[in-house]
Amino acid sequence: MKLPAVLHDIRSRPSTIWATSSTTALVNRLIYTLTIASIPDLLQKTMGVSRASNGIVTAAFGVGGLVAGSLTGYISDRTQNRLIPQITASVLYVVSGLILFFATRFYQIVMFRLVLGVASSVADTMLFTTVADVYPANLLGFKMAVIFVFDNVGNMLGPLLGGQAYEHMGVNGIATIAMALGAFELIMVLLFVRNSLDIRRALADSQVTQAGVIADKVDSSTIVSSRSGLSAQPSAESDISIISKTELNDDLVESTHSKPQRMHLWRLMLQLQVVGPTVSIFVATGMQTIIETILPLRLFDKFGYSPATIGIAFLIVGGVLILAMPAVGFINDRVVSRHGEHMRYYTIASGALCVFLSQIIMSLARSYAVLIFGYSVFAVSAMVVIVPAQSAFGDFINSSESSAMAQCYSLAWIAEGLANISLPPIASGMYATVGFLTMLMSMSAVLCTACALAVLAFPVRRIWLLRRAHQ
Repeated sequence: MKLPAVLHDIRSRPSTIWATSSTTALVNRLIYTLTIASIPDLLQKTMGVSRASNGIVTAAFGVGGLVAGSLTGYISDRTQNRLIPQITASVLYVVSGLILFFATRFYQIVMFRLVLGVASSVADTMLFTTVADVYPANLLGFKMAVIFVFDNVGNMLGPLLGGQAYEHMGVNGIATIAMALGAFELIMVLLFVRNSLDIRRALADSQVTQAGVIADKVDSSTIVSSRSGLSAQPSAESDISIISKTELNDDLVESTHSKPQRMHLWRLMLQLQVVGPTVSIFVATGMQTIIETILPLRLFDKFGYSPATIGIAFLIVGGVLILAMPAVGFINDRVVSRHGEHMRYYTIASGALCVFLSQIIMSLARSYAVLIFGYSVFAVSAMVVIVPAQSAFGDFINSSESSAMAQCYSLAWIAEGLANISLPPIASGMYATVGFLTMLMSMSAVLCTACALAVLAFPVRRIWLLRRAHQ
């Protein structure tokens, strides 16, 4: 079917990819966080299952994400198609809502989270990949920051919206919202989203044409300058005449038609520049899932708060994070511009230390206000880890000239999926046996130490190689 010219023009713009990816991030996080505030009441009061089962529900999300993350990037890079995975994710959101709507048993809640994990993994992988497809590296930082802002708006509103819907309409209210959001995203993708690789190729062809026109103008100015006589004074045209049309075309052909290196997922996992950021994402997102699992229990057990009140806690933290995000991105860019890209790894290590300090605050908190303050410090610290980690992935792919863009971002989601699978059950079990303080302090100490060691391996090795070269 032939699209109207206006719609075709909208679908062909990189800004449309950016806008729809940001919207997808919002929808993805909204659907994920809708059930956070209501999980303790739904599982413990309505279904009568143990509190350790809360970790199983969270882990089911990670299982789905891990399976989908392992396949999505490879399939998308292999088929050179970004659109089909985006449509698939939208449909799976609707399916997950249907499962939740009819859920009356514990295994159905687990199935809901499993399908939701698959949808979220596919959507997350594609929304970052498509933006990276159509924007150059020097414009990606701001684009990614805006996506994270939308993601955190969803993280802020989801628990509050879900808590209110659960109190007034029960689990069916949450399911209906999830299905509506999935249907909205599906319509948006079908109407406005085009395969980002097609846009990338169109932009490359446009640059080739523009470069050819510039080369013709350069060649013409060279001829004019040569006829103007030896007595003429140097001008701007004569200054640029040293660039020949042949040299310009040779450079253009080399940059646009060189064959990108093929790098599979297992090879990416062996690169030291990738290992540190991957472990960092595992730790930061893993600590987030631990808090999302345990904090509602803590607020319910210690303070007796309702799901709606618990949702307000996430609203407050989300607001703090949205306000702090521009500062985090600005400071990170300033550090990198002054001292080089290797400083991203030191920034990540500093963020890991701040994460640990925030967990000390949370574990020792004796009031709701102090607990939320500690959570806010954690949220900002986690972004200090995640933002440069995502940028480091892009640095490596661009420097290696690899075609494994989607696979690299899927590797990030695999790390998140592993964290969702392994850490919440451990946290839930420890919370039930040794309590909140011991669980949070011990797990954060181990994870943050592992993060710092893994991420500092690359700059330490870099320093060693530099000193060895100067000997």
